[in-house]
Amino acid sequence: MKTDRHVLVAATDVELLAAVGRAIHGLNNISVEIARADGGGGLWSKAARAAAVIVEVDGRSNGATTLVRRLSGSARDGGLIVAARDADGESVRALFRAGATDVLTGPFTPDIVQASLSEMLQDELESAEAEGRVISVIKGSGGAGATTFALNLAALLAKGDEKRHRPARSAAVLDLDLQFGDTDLALDLLPRATVIDVLQAGDRVDPRFLEGVMTEHPSGLKLLAPPPTIVPLDALNANFAVDLVEHASRGFQRTIVDLPAAWTDWTFPVLSRSDLVVMIAAPTVAGAVGARRMIEGLKAAGVQTPVFLVLNRLHGLVEAFDKPSRIGRNLAMGVDAALRFDAAAPKAADRGQLVVEAFAGAQLSKDLRACAAKLEGRLEALSAGAAFAELAA
Repeated sequence: MKTDRHVLVAATDVELLAAVGRAIHGLNNISVEIARADGGGGLWSKAARAAAVIVEVDGRSNGATTLVRRLSGSARDGGLIVAARDADGESVRALFRAGATDVLTGPFTPDIVQASLSEMLQDELESAEAEGRVISVIKGSGGAGATTFALNLAALLAKGDEKRHRPARSAAVLDLDLQFGDTDLALDLLPRATVIDVLQAGDRVDPRFLEGVMTEHPSGLKLLAPPPTIVPLDALNANFAVDLVEHASRGFQRTIVDLPAAWTDWTFPVLSRSDLVVMIAAPTVAGAVGARRMIEGLKAAGVQTPVFLVLNRLHGLVEAFDKPSRIGRNLAMGVDAALRFDAAAPKAADRGQLVVEAFAGAQLSKDLRACAAKLEGRLEALSAGAAFAELAA
């Protein structure tokens, strides 16, 4: 840990300054100095004495990279956080190339600033998990409702549930459906960057870079958006896919990976790296057959990650109680959650909204909240089991 805890903030943005002020209360022995962001007032010498520097720039200005390049040469240990509100993907990449250690694109919140500073200063927040949990979502075919499930689950985890005593989690969705991913459309977002920017960055990708190219939804979840055009599935390889998941798990408490229906040579490595595999199946004969094929495929590939089976679009109370038990017996495994068909789902989709937000009182929203609570309980049980096994060893 660095012994000098002096942070230099070269900024005038009120939101950023407020966020920094609140962020330092969660860190130990931090002193803050405010400086001019235009390079005057001895900025370079002050940067050389600071353990970390936070500088505000206009990401669209040609002078931003020049300022960052000079500051990175002055900042000790390269500890330079650049706050560039509304910077697009290309601007973010340019700032990293100029020497930024981290780039924050706004909104500037205390949690985001605190996370960046804590990593910069090699400090660990008492409230943060050492590593987040990864949940991969698979389906037997397109149209199973897996993407809707993944997005609503992420939003619920990001919000937390006071009634069930579930804390809010930092949540990310990685849309790795390189050909038919549509999470950005489902959320009515216009991403500045997509997974293509990550693929092009290659070895430069780390947790901070990944968060910098993600798009935040008002619910609090952050999305790595899919490509705007069809991309070959082999554009992503197994090692890079696993590294991408690892980076996300270090930056977020919960990462939901939305995988394509077609299985690739990187599908199994990602599933093996995951803490839980959520399998979405329709409550039909075809859905049960597809689920069986997925289960057999996982066993054949040696994937030992626990499976959380969800039946989606059940009609009526009778089917909701009858189908899960019958399909569970057929698959020789329990059905963990049943989601009833609800007209609210297509209505929310047409509006580019999450059903748990647009129709919070709908039956599907209630089912999703119960499912999220059970899934969180399963993750906690897995964590407790791992800790017990470590102690026993």
